Amino acid sequence: MPRMPRPRPWPARRIPTTMLTAALTLALCGSQPLPRPVDVRVGMVAYEDFHGEKERYERLFRELARRDPSFRFRLAVGSYGDVLHWIDSRSVDLAILTPGAFAGMAGKRGATGYQYVASVELPPATSCWAGQERRQAAVHRSYRSVCLVPEASPLRTLDDLRRLVGQRGVEFLMVHPVSISGRIAPQQALREAGIELDASSIRFTYSHSQSIRMLQEPTAERQRVAFVWDDASGADPRMEAGVRRLEFPELERLEIPHDVVVARTDYESLGRLRPLLLTDINDDTWYGFVYSDTWAVDFRTVATWLRQSSGGAYRNDDEVASLDEIGHLLLQHARSQPRPPRLALVLSGGGAKCSYQIGAVAALEEHLAEIRRQNPQHPIDIGLVVGTSGGAINALPVAIGVTNSPAGRLAFRDTWQQLDQRDIVRPSWLIRLNMGIWFALLQTAFVIWLVRRFVRKRSRRARPAAIVFTVLAGMEVAVGYLHFSPWSWLGQHHILHHAWLWLSFGVRASAWSLFFIGIAATVLATIQVRRRRWIRIPEKWTRPLLLVGILGLPLVQLVTVLTVEETLSGGHGMEDALAQKYPRLINAHLEAQHQRPLDTNGSSTSPDILKSVSRQIVARRLCARDLVITGSCLNQTSQELPSDLYFFAAAGPSSPAPQFGERGILLTEHPDILLDVILGSGSIFPVFPARSIGGIPRPGDRIELIDGGFAHNSPIEAAVMWGATHIVSIDVMQRKRGGSGNFLNNVTSSFRHLHRQAQLIDARSRGIVTVFTLSPEPPHLCVLDFADNLITASIDQGYQDASMTEPAGTPRFHREYGEPVFGDVPP
Repeated sequence: MPRMPRPRPWPARRIPTTMLTAALTLALCGSQPLPRPVDVRVGMVAYEDFHGEKERYERLFRELARRDPSFRFRLAVGSYGDVLHWIDSRSVDLAILTPGAFAGMAGKRGATGYQYVASVELPPATSCWAGQERRQAAVHRSYRSVCLVPEASPLRTLDDLRRLVGQRGVEFLMVHPVSISGRIAPQQALREAGIELDASSIRFTYSHSQSIRMLQEPTAERQRVAFVWDDASGADPRMEAGVRRLEFPELERLEIPHDVVVARTDYESLGRLRPLLLTDINDDTWYGFVYSDTWAVDFRTVATWLRQSSGGAYRNDDEVASLDEIGHLLLQHARSQPRPPRLALVLSGGGAKCSYQIGAVAALEEHLAEIRRQNPQHPIDIGLVVGTSGGAINALPVAIGVTNSPAGRLAFRDTWQQLDQRDIVRPSWLIRLNMGIWFALLQTAFVIWLVRRFVRKRSRRARPAAIVFTVLAGMEVAVGYLHFSPWSWLGQHHILHHAWLWLSFGVRASAWSLFFIGIAATVLATIQVRRRRWIRIPEKWTRPLLLVGILGLPLVQLVTVLTVEETLSGGHGMEDALAQKYPRLINAHLEAQHQRPLDTNGSSTSPDILKSVSRQIVARRLCARDLVITGSCLNQTSQELPSDLYFFAAAGPSSPAPQFGERGILLTEHPDILLDVILGSGSIFPVFPARSIGGIPRPGDRIELIDGGFAHNSPIEAAVMWGATHIVSIDVMQRKRGGSGNFLNNVTSSFRHLHRQAQLIDARSRGIVTVFTLSPEPPHLCVLDFADNLITASIDQGYQDASMTEPAGTPRFHREYGEPVFGDVPP
């Protein structure tokens, strides 16, 4: 072996120079900051209990960032539609898509906007339901769907399943309309096996785990069969208990490619990032990324399955959602985000149309209660209620928690059914008198024609005319003074309801006018008979006088309304209705909660009752949910105050602080005005008068509050500014686009356009968080249709629309996507 040279010692005289050089080098390097890592925004699709999968991806991205510190990965979790929307809006750089989302997107959009980067490699399956090949110690680029039944199920073979399906005795638990393992592949396999499904046999659970849980629940109805991916249990004995796999060869032959990574086509850092993503981790227990040469072929097969299914390509431009899906998205957020979801309920304005909200809220409350029952570790509930105009009247009982119980929901429904448009709409005495005289003139003309037509002798006309006048007067006295509900007799035609309402305004004045005419005619006829004469009314005077009255009084009425009256109706009707019905509704709820009732014994007038009830609600902190009521100032003494205001009350000290700024009015500082604010927000000006409220913003100041819908008919902005992560908006005003036409149509279209322009603030807020909007299909109620039968039908429609779910029907909630919520990968 050759002898190695001995290292020479370092000259001592060079040590100070070397140390100085090193120090200068370190100083120079330290003076220049290291470049900031490039943020890589990653969106991930998750329609599952995502905690374990998220941890695996965090572990993978943490390792990639360690290998190349110039990148920092930030993750956001969402649904299929969320992530596709984020790609379109350039809110993410990369996306990890499930095979259904990727195939559906590719089939709909072609190859524009994104590009394939890699496929996800899976670790071996640990579930007892997975095949032997999937459990081998290796990385896997595909998986399969499995068919599961309860352990005690009589279904043992595919023939048993086929026979029971023919008898309509099976309920299939599918995960999602575009879940490949949870719906698309199973339906493909069922078709190959000669089993055709109808919509009534399918139930979507929106979670693989939920499908398994529902198999474990006892049921006396149809036999349940679930389809999930082959590693859904994750070797959790609690998930596998009581569930077995049903052999299904046609299904087991279908290989499903795993998730893929896509990137925006214009992502500038992809060239540097791609090699890092494709780094070999050399550990088959990790998730990893690999480029697949056959990805186009693999997903062409999946796209074919999608086209053959009834679901077709994925709906993204106009996605709808059911309450089941909304509930699952809230649970997904709770499981994958550091903070629980903050669900806001936004109730729009619309007068009597807002009865629709009662049914929709009932369906929402029932569904949330079921979610809490099934997931006690995640108490999902409404955290914030925002109301405007008619929705403000509904917002307070919901915030107090009246709708949390079946009894409270029934009481709320009864309260709405007791509202009567004759009590709410109250024109002034001058308008009523004009209407009454006009009705009387119409009837007088009719009676004169009738008598002349059927009584030929003039000497005998007076007494029949007097009798007819008196009978008509008696009938109108009964209509005007006896309290009864005619609405069910008038059916669902709201035009007839409005005609009756219009008639009721003047019926009392008309009755007394006819009664006076009838009595006068009877007395005169009696006197003339004794004198052997009869009443003579010259025809040349009768017709002109009646014609002038019938044609002239409407013009007088128009002048009166436009120049004399401030509004079409007074505000005492709704004020009295709230003062009478709100305390009863709230007291019933308090009694059920074993709390003392509201004390209104010392108040005799409606304004006093409203102030007393307001004080107690605020002082006793009866609101179980945060509350916001919006309003618009018609006039105000303080010029510092903005014209649109948010009146708010927090449910407790743990509520986050809203970001309303100078527009926010804290109700705990003005406890007397809560119900006055609700009345002001609900006043449809100038049909109803503005509500004058004192002490805002300071003692001595005053505001005149009008309909909050002028500026915020669907106040999304308030919910966003108070920290909502998800919003359910029940908007009862249908969106109409008016075209050009006659003058009246153009005037209506112009006002509608101005109203839409006033709503732009809320429209812009819709893109920040996820919003689910429910609206009734036209034709719907008019804003003044306070009739018990119309209200009942509207409430029922709201409940049915909110409860609609696939595949029984098309869900009615329209979904608008929000911005991604990113979380840094923990070190």
